[in-house]
Amino acid sequence: MIGIHRFCFNHTTSFRTQINLTQVRVFCFVLTSPQYFDTRTRAVLSTWGRRCDSLYFITESSNDTHDLPIAPIANITPGYEHLTQKTVLALQYAYEYHFNNFDWFVKADDDTYIFMENLKTFLSKQDTTEPVSFGWISKGYDYHQGGASYVLSREALKRFNEGHQKPNTTCRKYGGHEDIEIRACLRSEGVYMGNTRDEENRERFHPLNFYDLFVGPIPDWYKQRAALEPVTSYECCGDDVISFHYVPWNELYLIDSMWYRFGRER
Repeated sequence: MIGIHRFCFNHTTSFRTQINLTQVRVFCFVLTSPQYFDTRTRAVLSTWGRRCDSLYFITESSNDTHDLPIAPIANITPGYEHLTQKTVLALQYAYEYHFNNFDWFVKADDDTYIFMENLKTFLSKQDTTEPVSFGWISKGYDYHQGGASYVLSREALKRFNEGHQKPNTTCRKYGGHEDIEIRACLRSEGVYMGNTRDEENRERFHPLNFYDLFVGPIPDWYKQRAALEPVTSYECCGDDVISFHYVPWNELYLIDSMWYRFGRER
């Protein structure tokens, strides 16, 4: 966790005097599986997930929910190859039961870490009535990388649901790569991808964990898909970073403790 102190929120205590973050209502849904209930899932619930205004885990049926907030969605097929179905059902559930109560809808994985105050501060400057989504944009592929998390406005979620209701829809419910298929449906319904870089053109959403970005080496796939030339050390990420991916479950606790217990202004 070298240098985590550099990635600040410009401190929570100072920007709360300018922005009332309680007015930015965020619904989070996190993809997980029963084998991770006691590790990844519990870690998300105990760390960044509790700062969502509402949090549900999306998983296939399990006899023991471990007292986790699991969305009551039936017929989810287990397996990585079925992530498209899992995410489509989650977005449809969010639209049917939670649409009117929230402004923004966040999809994440159980190995994602989200700095919720940074996300809410960013979203407070956006318009949820716009058909827009936010996340890490993959160069040349025109989609948000799913593990870095992505955010749909209320209008984007509405259009996604409408797209799936059309008789001759091109929106897929099964197969393919989840993030690519979700984006294809949103694109067909006129939802555009908003800019998420900071004033110095640095990324806020990250499909890698902090250590890999800070220390390296940067994987080849990331170099090929990154819109900007990746750099390590302190310039790897924006100061108001929003997310990291591929974070081991024990490091979710570590990041959370280092920031919220030791890193904040008191």
